[in-house]
Amino acid sequence: MTAIFMTETLQLIYRALLVQIARNLDKEQQKELQFLCARLVPRRVKKALTLFLSLEDAAKMSWANVTFLKELLRNVGREDLVVKLTEFEMKRDLSILLSFYVKKRNGLDSFYQSSATNAAEYLVQLMKGFQRRVDVREMLRSSGKNPKDLWLRFVDECSPSQCMTWGKLSLLVAVGGEIIAVSSSFSEERPEEQEEAMKMCIALADELCYPILQLGTWVCFKVFHTARSK
Repeated sequence: MTAIFMTETLQLIYRALLVQIARNLDKEQQKELQFLCARLVPRRVKKALTLFLSLEDAAKMSWANVTFLKELLRNVGREDLVVKLTEFEMKRDLSILLSFYVKKRNGLDSFYQSSATNAAEYLVQLMKGFQRRVDVREMLRSSGKNPKDLWLRFVDECSPSQCMTWGKLSLLVAVGGEIIAVSSSFSEERPEEQEEAMKMCIALADELCYPILQLGTWVCFKVFHTARSK
C-alpha cells in the first residue's frame, strides 16, 4: 500500500515537471530534440510532450530514470531545465530513503537492497546513538508541535549559515525519518495514516533538496553513507 502510494505520488510530480519543461522549450529547441531522437521516435512526433511519451515507450526515460532526458536538454542548451530534473532526482531518492527508514523503524524490512536502503540502515543506527541524548518521541509528545514543525526546528538549528556538513545533514534526515516513524501507524487497519506518513516523507525530502545542493549532489550523499555503512 505505502509503496504504491509513494510511486504514484512521485510519478505525478515527475509528469507535472515534464509539463513544465515542455512549456519552457521554444519551437527551435523542440525541433532540435526531435532531430536528436530521430532514430528513437516516429517522424510525426513534433511536440515536446508527445516526444517524451515516445521516449518512455522506447524505455529511454521514466520517473525512475531521467538521465537520458537530462543529456538531451544539455545538448539543446537548457542547463536550467537539467537543474530542475536534478532537484527532482534528489526529492525522489530522499523520499524513498525516508520511506525505507520509516518502514525499518516500524519493523518492516525492505524486500530488496539498494543504495537508499543501505543509507537508511546506517541512519537507523545513527538515530539509535542520537536517542541516548535526545528522546525524539518524548520531544514530539511534550512540545505540542505537529511533526513537520518539530522537524523544521531541527533544520533551523542546523541551518546553512551555521556551516552545514554531511554529518549534520545526515542527522536531519535521520531525525526527519524518526519523527515520521513515531507519529504514524503502519497498521493495516489504518491505511490513511500510512499515506500521511508517505506524504510527509515527500514534504521533508523537498525541504532537504536545498542543503544537499549547497553541499554537492545526491550522489555525494549516497557515496558518503555507502562508505560509512561498510
